[in-house]
Amino acid sequence: ITSGEYIQMSGRAGRRGMDDRGIVIFMVDEKMSPAVGKQLLKGSADPLNSAFHLTYNMVLNLLRVEEINPEYMLEKSFYQFQHYRALPGVVDKIKKLEEQYHTIEIPNEESVVTYFKIRQQLAKLGKEIQEFIHKPKYCLPFLQPGRLVKVKNEDADFGWGVVVNFSKKANTKASTDSEPLYLVEVLLHCSKESVKDAATEAAKPAAPGETGEMQAVPVMLHLLTSVSSVRLYIPKDLRPFDNRQLMLKSIQEVQKRFPDGVPLLDPIDDMGIKDPALKKVIQKVEAFEHRMYTHPLHSDPSLESVYSLCERKAQIATEVRTAKRELKKARTVLQMDELKCRKRVLRRLGFASPSDVIEMKGRVACEISSADELLLTEMVFNGLFNDLTVEQATALLSCFVFQENASEMPKLTEQLAAPLRQMQECAKRIAKVSADAKLEVDEETYLNQFKPHLMDVVFAWANGATFAQICKMTDVFEGSIIRCMRRLEEVLRQMCSAAKAIGNTELENKFAEGITKIKRDIVFAASLYL
Repeated sequence: ITSGEYIQMSGRAGRRGMDDRGIVIFMVDEKMSPAVGKQLLKGSADPLNSAFHLTYNMVLNLLRVEEINPEYMLEKSFYQFQHYRALPGVVDKIKKLEEQYHTIEIPNEESVVTYFKIRQQLAKLGKEIQEFIHKPKYCLPFLQPGRLVKVKNEDADFGWGVVVNFSKKANTKASTDSEPLYLVEVLLHCSKESVKDAATEAAKPAAPGETGEMQAVPVMLHLLTSVSSVRLYIPKDLRPFDNRQLMLKSIQEVQKRFPDGVPLLDPIDDMGIKDPALKKVIQKVEAFEHRMYTHPLHSDPSLESVYSLCERKAQIATEVRTAKRELKKARTVLQMDELKCRKRVLRRLGFASPSDVIEMKGRVACEISSADELLLTEMVFNGLFNDLTVEQATALLSCFVFQENASEMPKLTEQLAAPLRQMQECAKRIAKVSADAKLEVDEETYLNQFKPHLMDVVFAWANGATFAQICKMTDVFEGSIIRCMRRLEEVLRQMCSAAKAIGNTELENKFAEGITKIKRDIVFAASLYL
């Protein structure tokens, strides 16, 4: 939990005006470092950030009012205010960075910049070569126990470590056809502090001069920056502390024997990578290396000091560009482009006129705020609800309010499957219009928002089934069913108002009857203790 969540929960202790203090019992069920504990108890509350976002209902209701428009609303929102408030800080930041940039003077700057660009290009090409080496089919055959590898995780450089083993892990985050992940167990020289807090914190390298502890750390393939041609003998049992520390001495001995650097595996000669793309990259590296070695600055004794100055200046220039982009973003009214796109969708679907005057469709959509107002309005105007029974209409509306993940898709009868297909066709049309209006809408994601998992449950409930019976029909929790029913009642109420807005009494009565059919028994009990 965060410190903000802890403040929220512990704030309940003690009765206001009656107790002078409250007691909080803090149950810690896992190892926690003192730093994490202190941050939890003494940290500040979570920052208050605006979660303001545009909806069609909001845009239509603002178009309805003459004195105010959606653009004005965006400009005066707390979301926009937070960005405007950041302006002075960004301006000061740019000023300071530009001052720093101009104070750095490099002798013979043009020549130094050329040399710097060559080195940067070589570093980029080096990363491309590493990408080839990191491919499991090329590097796994060489990750035998005892192989020396160099590990670097962002700023944490562990230096050389010893491979113990590697294992395959299913890639749960990516799609099903993606490659599996591989974890390499590497013995690394870690700081004693990070070994002690291993349960809650990531491994950290030992500081220079510190006698740390050799620890087996699971490492992702892309964190291996170099693979050496050297292999060491590993003791059979690495659990004893002395056996692990022995490996540290072996690594130090290897580094002494190779003062010019530990020999690396050659991607073509040793690893046998025959990819023509790699050969092209290596040819480029050779060309850039030739340019670097022939550059007059390469043999200059002041190279390192001048190069570090140039590197610092280039870094500041990048920071200035980023800050200027930030400033430009802060000065513009956020979400304005999205507003223009949403207005375009409303005009194309006939909810508003070309001069942004609200039409009949728009007036109906204004009545709906608890579900997708565009789709429901389109369905009303397409007469989709006219031929449905009260129970079918109520079941179809459950797709709009059920948001949770259910494991199994129900086998729907044709009387429920047919209206669902019609609704999905309508949704596809809206997704296509939205995409044409340059709104970022993925058709599949948009369609998946409407979940039919409780259609048969709601249909049975509207037909008079008991709560015990409908619970047996699905694996969804009872509380989720009750929440869905209560939200469904709210949507039905809004649909009554929408039908009233177009003067369709028959439809209004249909939705009103739907409310009476679902609003009964334990689902709508004020309290379960009654």
